[in-house]
Amino acid sequence: MEFRLLFEGRLPSGGNAVEKHTIRKSFHPQLRRLWHVNNNLRQLATNSWTPLPQLNGVDLPSLPTADERLELGLAAIGKKWNRAGYNLVPLVTPDMALRCSVDIVFLRPEDDRGILKNGDIDNKLKTLFDALRMPESAAETGNAVPDADDDPLFVLLQDDGLISEVKVATDQLLMLPNERRIRSDDAHVIIHVRLNHRNARTFDNYFG
Repeated sequence: MEFRLLFEGRLPSGGNAVEKHTIRKSFHPQLRRLWHVNNNLRQLATNSWTPLPQLNGVDLPSLPTADERLELGLAAIGKKWNRAGYNLVPLVTPDMALRCSVDIVFLRPEDDRGILKNGDIDNKLKTLFDALRMPESAAETGNAVPDADDDPLFVLLQDDGLISEVKVATDQLLMLPNERRIRSDDAHVIIHVRLNHRNARTFDNYFG
């Protein structure tokens, strides 16, 4: 499986918890849509929903539709990965036995001397990778609380240590679309994600 995630906006060097969580939430709707449109992920989520056993003498409600089973399954995954006050749906986890490689196109402004400093890029990428993984504590969200739109909250990684390969191409950002000025921490990032199984286990092992 492969797909691309987009980020556009402020990407601070050494971002704090609030800034990282803001970036994390910008990836959330993209990943949520991926779970809805990718057939393998839809099946994975749907299979995670377990209907109530039939009770003798009790009329049970009609079975939910396919879309309702999908939402019930995503809710079940979210409860399994509850952290930091959030129900979370990570795509890449140790249980999935996946290798995750990322190929990043990173556009950012030059500094006053026209130099793209590697140290600054490394710190911005650290902010980015922290935002791609799920938070482990409320401190990592700036004590944010979920709202109706991000319950559950979709993230790419259970842990950023699950990334097996990183490639980065940098270039100058002239201006973000629909903006009239450039800020030093503006960025436009395209993340090409590739997921590969390390062995023959299937998606069903995610819940094994």
